[in-house]
Amino acid sequence: MSSQRLAPSEWFPAGWDGLTARRVAVADGTTLRVVEAGPADGVPVVLLHGWAVSAYLWRHTLGALAAAGYRAYAPDLPGHGLSDAPLAKGDYTLDAFTRRAELLFDALGLVRPLVVAQSMGGRVAVALAMRGRAARLALFGSVGFGEVSPATAFAPRIPEGLGQLATALVTRRIVEITQRRVHGTLGCFTDRDVDEYWAPTQFAAVVRAQAQMLREFSWKPLAAAELAAVDVATLVVFGTTDRTVRSMRTAELVGALPHGRLEWIEGGGHVVMEEIPGRINPLLVEFLGRSG
Repeated sequence: MSSQRLAPSEWFPAGWDGLTARRVAVADGTTLRVVEAGPADGVPVVLLHGWAVSAYLWRHTLGALAAAGYRAYAPDLPGHGLSDAPLAKGDYTLDAFTRRAELLFDALGLVRPLVVAQSMGGRVAVALAMRGRAARLALFGSVGFGEVSPATAFAPRIPEGLGQLATALVTRRIVEITQRRVHGTLGCFTDRDVDEYWAPTQFAAVVRAQAQMLREFSWKPLAAAELAAVDVATLVVFGTTDRTVRSMRTAELVGALPHGRLEWIEGGGHVVMEEIPGRINPLLVEFLGRSG
C-alpha cells in the first residue's frame, strides 16, 4: 500500500512479461496509449475497458489471448490512463468514443477486429458493430444491457470546474471502496489493483474528463430495435451480483440480438475478468475461436 500515486513509469504493463505499451496518434490528433500482446500475425482482438479504469483491467486477459495465438490490443480509452484527455464539449458522447475507436482501428490497420469490452466499453463495442467495425463481440457487464447504478443520475449536478480540485478529492480510500463495490463474491482485489486505478487521478484532466463522461455518455439500456441491428455473434456475460449495471432486463435484451448468447456467473460482480480469470479466459477464447 502506498500513500503516493504511482509514477507513470511504474504503471502496467511495467514488469509484465510479453506485454508492451506504445502511444498511438489517431487522425483527429488524439494520442492513445495501447498495451499489446501476442504474435504480430495473430487474429486481432481489441479490448475496451469501462469508466474510470484503464487497460489494467485486462491484465489477466491479454496473456491468455496471446497464448491462444491472438494479437491483443488494450487501449486506455480517451480520458483514462495515459491516453489524452480532451475537454471540449461533446468529447465523451457515445458517438465521440465510437469515432475515436474507429480512428484507432485505422491507425492500427484493423478493419473488423474481434472486440471484447466491459461496462461503458461494451456500449461502444455495440456501436462499432452497428457501423460494421467488429467481427464478433464479447461483452462483460455491459452498459446497454441493464440499468446503470443510480450514481450516474447525479452527474448533471457535478460542477464542470470540480475536476480541477478533484485530484485531491479522489483519495486512495475512495478507489478502494469502489473496488470493493464492483467485485462480487468470487475474487478479491489487491493493494496493487487499488494503486493502479488510483494512479491516473494525479492528472486533473483525467478527473475532469471522467466527470464529463457521466454527463455526456449514453448510459440507458438499448432498445430491442437497436439490438436487432447487431448482426454479429455476441457473447454477453453478467455476474449475478453486479451492482453497477443491474441485470433485471438483461435476458430480454440479449434475446433481441440476432446472434446473442448470455452467460451468467453466479456470485460474479462487475469485473469478472479480474475476479475469476481462470474461468473467464477459457470461456472467452472458446467463444472467439468459434466459426460462423
